[in-house]
Formats: sequence, structure tokens, C-alpha cells
Amino acid sequence: MNSKGSSESNMPAEPPAYRFLPAVPKNRKEVILISMVVVLLAIIITGAVLIGVHMTQKHVEQIIQATSSGSNGEAIEQMALVNSQENVIAFHMEGNTTSATIVYDYKNGLIGLRVQDRRKCLVMKMDKVTVPSLAEMIQRIENFATQQGSGDNSLSYSFREGLPADRKALGMTLNILCSDGPISWAENTQKQQRRTVISVNIWGIKVSVSF
Repeated sequence: MNSKGSSESNMPAEPPAYRFLPAVPKNRKEVILISMVVVLLAIIITGAVLIGVHMTQKHVEQIIQATSSGSNGEAIEQMALVNSQENVIAFHMEGNTTSATIVYDYKNGLIGLRVQDRRKCLVMKMDKVTVPSLAEMIQRIENFATQQGSGDNSLSYSFREGLPADRKALGMTLNILCSDGPISWAENTQKQQRRTVISVNIWGIKVSVSF
């Protein structure tokens, strides 16, 4: 028994563990984790709207992509999805400073707007603003690459946040777009608001939103 205990005591200790990467402070880990979750959530939401409005009806969907230049010269990636059977068109723009999605739901007579760096959505009834027909909007998309959304072919909206909207009255498409945040009715306004103003230009559709 003594020899066994002696042999165990003479065994070499386990080598120390070495870190090949520097330790990250706990607070920085939390910030990194939150940032990753936010980015992943934005990708999921955009993908759901632009690709999966109705997954069982892929044969009636058309996806069009284009690249344009912003006012400051930055390259802006733009995408449009057309679902003529459900009468839905979704526009998305991705730039260095702003990412936004606009959905035209002709079936329910609604327009939805989401700016990705804000957990808010705005919706407006189509009869409150000037909206081209579905066929005219498709033609606008096809001509965008050559006309760059200028002149009489551009739309301009100015919104401000209004009362909370009831999700039950919005339909599935806008509920997907705004699945992780509150939804408010948008009020059309031409007056300058002393609040945060976000301006985006998606496929020639110029939108200014006051929060």
C-alpha cells in the first residue's frame, strides 16, 4: 500500500493550460453577443419578407436586384420582390448607413415601412397617398436601372409616427415584416418635424420618416 501511495505522489503534475486567444472581458462579450443577435435578426426578417412572403407560391414570385449610387457616392444594393398572385411588392435597400424595407400590399391596401436600425414599423393605407397600380409598379422596377428613379418616375412620401396599429388588421406580410417590434400608423405630413428624420430612396421611392 505504501509503495502505491508513494508512486502516486511521485507522478508529475498535469501541465498548465495555455490560452491561445486573449481573454475577453465579460461586458465586451455581452456587447458582441447582442450585436450578433441584432444582425442575425435583421437578416432573418429581411429574408422572410423578400424570399418567404408565401413559400408555397415561388412560381409567381420575381426577384430583381440592382446597384445604385447614393447622394454621397456610396454603393447601395437594392432588391425588389414581386408576388403578382398575392398582389405584394417588397423593396429593400442596403447601404453603409441605412437599411430599409418598404412593402406594398395591394391585397390589403396597405404600405409598410421598416428601417432596420430601429425596432419600429410604420403602416399607411394606400388611399392616403399616391400609389401606382401593381402593373405600373412592376414597369417602374424594370425601368429603374436606366432611369435611376428620377424625374416623373419617382415617388416621394413624408411620414410621421401616429397611433399604434392593430396587427389583426394588417395581414400576414406586414406582420412578418414587423414581427419583432411595435407597429404604428403613419400620418402623411409635409411639415418639418423637430424629431429624428430618416430619409431613404428605394427604387426611386423617396421616403422621409419623422420619429
